[in-house]
Order: sequence, then C-alpha cells, then structure tokens
Amino acid sequence: MDEKLDDLIMRVKEELKTEPDSIIYGELCEGATATTMDNKVLKLYFEFLGKSDGARCGAIDLWSINELDEHQYRVSDFIGGTEKWMEVGQVLYEPLVIDKHSGQVCFFKQGYSASAEKTFGDFNYFLFNYVFGPKYGELVPDVHLDDWYQFLKRINLA
Repeated sequence: MDEKLDDLIMRVKEELKTEPDSIIYGELCEGATATTMDNKVLKLYFEFLGKSDGARCGAIDLWSINELDEHQYRVSDFIGGTEKWMEVGQVLYEPLVIDKHSGQVCFFKQGYSASAEKTFGDFNYFLFNYVFGPKYGELVPDVHLDDWYQFLKRINLA
C-alpha cells in the first residue's frame, strides 16, 4: 500500500475516535490478518483490508473479507460476471466493483447495465479522491448535508 494512503487511513481512524457521533456516518474497522490475494490487480483492495477490514464512509460501504462472498450475487448479472468483476462495496446501495482484468474501480447504477456508469481509477486513487477526498461530493446528492463530507471538511480533506 502507498505510504501516503496508509498514513491517511491511520489519520482518519484517529480523527473518527475523537468524534462522539462518528459511528453514525463513518467507521474504519481493524485490519484483517489474512489478506493475501493471488490476483495482482486486486492487490490494492486486499492491502486496504489489511488496514481496515471493511468500512462505512458516509454513502460508501466497503465490504470486509468475510462479507465478500455473500455480495457477489449482483455481479453475476453483469457481462463477464464473476470472472470479470468483484463487488467490493456499494455507493448509495448501488454496486461498487473492481474489474479483475484492469484493476479499475467502477460504479454500476440502476439496473446494473452492461457498462460501468462511472470509472474511478485504481483502488488507491478511489480511496484518496472519492472516499477520503474532495471528489466524494461527486457521488452524493446534496453533499453539503452529508455527515461524512462534513467530517472530511473538518479534518481538511474535502
């Protein structure tokens, strides 16, 4: 994992501990101990799980290692199915997936169309910019009312 991202995750975890109501809008879990993955493209995601085994970051949920298998049913409807896609979370209850061939994080919306609604770069880029950064506002309607976004602003990340 990128050292800057590792530091950012640790900082956000510490900041969440100081917020009395943070459980309502955000949680970064303890890291998983067994996070190895043969697929090099999925390596970034599994490195994240070693730092936070699942997370709730406002409108974004990231599955833990134990939740992964139970959340793959939606990708079986996508072109390429589970051979091409791995669902790693959701944005506003819509699937957030990684393309197992390219490593790109994609967002499918309403009906799980054959092509991704939006591509967010690799997993590290997605974390830096959309989960812990100013681009979070691109994902959430009325972001100014979102508690996670307000938290990111308070800690100077958005």
